[in-house]
Amino acid sequence: MPTKVNLNLPSSLWTAKDSARLASDTLASIKLRTAKGIDANGDSFAGYSEEPIYISKQGARLAPKGGSPTPSGKTVFYEGGYKQYKHDSRKRSKLAGTAEVDLVLSGNMMNNLVIKKATAEGFTIGLTKNAQYGYAVNQDREFLGLSSSDIDIIVKSVKLELDKKSK
Repeated sequence: MPTKVNLNLPSSLWTAKDSARLASDTLASIKLRTAKGIDANGDSFAGYSEEPIYISKQGARLAPKGGSPTPSGKTVFYEGGYKQYKHDSRKRSKLAGTAEVDLVLSGNMMNNLVIKKATAEGFTIGLTKNAQYGYAVNQDREFLGLSSSDIDIIVKSVKLELDKKSK
């Protein structure tokens, strides 16, 4: 489900352009928070599964690297589960600047998290048709909502903008 922010502000002071700017800042905040491994409730994301897993080479959003190729060569076995698959396949370093669980595998989902609508009354942030699976991901690891910190930033931003306009 997309994140919708409704604003009840004077139309003489607040425009769709203002909402679009605020939506852009909010989108950036959500992506930064997610990269730090923090969900919409301010908690750390649950760790990735360490249950052994087979990943198909065909159709994978990120080509499997590492692991143990099966005799057929069509799948790769990861003794350490999805956690190992993600780590081996991304070849990420510990200096990458993101949490282990940052909801980025191929980059598709975060690249398709966009501003869906912005009007003077508010804005909606959601996923394009290319990343609808992200709504299922959100069921287990809520990243699309707004944390109390995100809301505080929105309120402060609106107040600053309104103060600037009313002078």
